[in-house]
Amino acid sequence: MEYKSLKELSQFIKNGATIKQDGTSTLGYPITRIETLADDKFNRDRMGYAGITDLTEYANYVLENGDILYSHINGPKQLGRAICYEKQENETIIHGMNLLNIRIKKDLAIPKYVEYYLHSQNALNFVAQNMKRAVNQASIPASKVAETPIVYYSLVKQQEIVSILDTINNIIDADKKQLELLDEAVKSRFIEMFEGKSYPILKWNDVFNTKTGKLDSNAMVEGGQYPFFTCAKEIFAIDKYAFDQEALLLAGNNAAGKYDVKYYKGKFNAYQRTYVLDLKQNWSYQLFKYQLEDKLEWLREQSKGCNTRYITLKILAELEFVIPPIELQNEFESFVKLIDKSKFNIQQHLNLMQELLDKKMDEFFGE
Repeated sequence: MEYKSLKELSQFIKNGATIKQDGTSTLGYPITRIETLADDKFNRDRMGYAGITDLTEYANYVLENGDILYSHINGPKQLGRAICYEKQENETIIHGMNLLNIRIKKDLAIPKYVEYYLHSQNALNFVAQNMKRAVNQASIPASKVAETPIVYYSLVKQQEIVSILDTINNIIDADKKQLELLDEAVKSRFIEMFEGKSYPILKWNDVFNTKTGKLDSNAMVEGGQYPFFTCAKEIFAIDKYAFDQEALLLAGNNAAGKYDVKYYKGKFNAYQRTYVLDLKQNWSYQLFKYQLEDKLEWLREQSKGCNTRYITLKILAELEFVIPPIELQNEFESFVKLIDKSKFNIQQHLNLMQELLDKKMDEFFGE
């Protein structure tokens, strides 16, 4: 298998222009920043601005179609993120600080091929071996990024690989879009049924009996008999249960403040920072699960802590919930269950496509 260094395939690998960006302005040409690569895509909604209307000083920093933006200063999990810029008509964007711009020699390599390779396990292993860690940040020098070994094929083979991976990714994106549309359908139904209807509003302590688990987060047991809920998205297993009930499980802490709500009925156990919630009346758990999920962004904004964000009972006590008639609660729950069945099927297909993508990535870029 032939390799070429990233430096060999590139016209240049350089840092962006040093520009102090205004966090509130949207005047002038947009400027890339670390957040521009949020959600593993080129995010035009996450640009910076500095009121720049004259490009004379920054002509060498204007992005060109096919430029690869590379995260070399970030949290360890975001380090090495690479996104290929696809220029839109009449668009001018300045390459700002804290991202490398890798401009590929197009007679040697297809930029999208290089982007895919930089997402491969080999490339991520190279990043892990060469990263430098600080307290809340990690980095990899541009000189080391330039040494990244790239599996090298002919341009014809590169295009074939890009076409295959693009096809799989387009299917994955379509599945994700379907899931988003189904979530929007639930939100629309909630608004249609319950907002502006003058139904009673109750606060947290009038809605939930609130408990927490008692265990450390590492108490899970592989192959355990009962579900073990922590503050992670995943559900783990354990051999002993402490709860036997219907409940909502609210993650009480998270490094980024991205909390999660789960529903379960039966025997289970929980981490000491996971809130175990049962309803004080015979209400619909699906209705209140939805209402909690709708408040997660507010909880993220209100949560405490620096390295790990956490939710206090005082914060939760401020939350309010609409209490419609039980027959409407049940109608909403039936609708959500139908949506959940559709989401389950789409998620299964999405998982299969992700497995296929991983398999193809390993096939093309593995040792």
